[in-house]
Amino acid sequence: MNIVIKNTTDVDSALKVAESSKDYFETGFEDLKRDLRKHTLRGAYLENIMVGFITYKENNPDVVELSWLAVMPKHRKHGIGSKLAVNTLERLKDRYKICEVKTLAETHKDKGYAKTRNFYKKLGFISLEIIHPYPGWGDDNPCQIFVKPL
Repeated sequence: MNIVIKNTTDVDSALKVAESSKDYFETGFEDLKRDLRKHTLRGAYLENIMVGFITYKENNPDVVELSWLAVMPKHRKHGIGSKLAVNTLERLKDRYKICEVKTLAETHKDKGYAKTRNFYKKLGFISLEIIHPYPGWGDDNPCQIFVKPL
């Protein structure tokens, strides 16, 4: 499988990927749609078709945040998400010192996010803290912040 990772402005294709994974973004889908236009967008392409994406934004001159990551369900378990993240982090390491990512905390009853947290742990991210309530996430969505030195 020859996956090409590149910067893109193809928000429509990213939205199709996100819609295929809407169950992961049910509470934040409107934020995701907004952020696809505001954050830097990188796509994973298979034969010129976007099958996954990652977005990031600068939090300050030293810290970058991976804000969204999605891979179409039929293309999961092939390393595309890892390739998106590793390729993006490699490109960001000369500009930033730390990368952060926020996800649903381990204290939440939704066990599906354990896979998400384990994904980031495998990439070398460590849990920094859990904030509950996290501004804008609602009372039922505790936020776990992971960080990785670049």
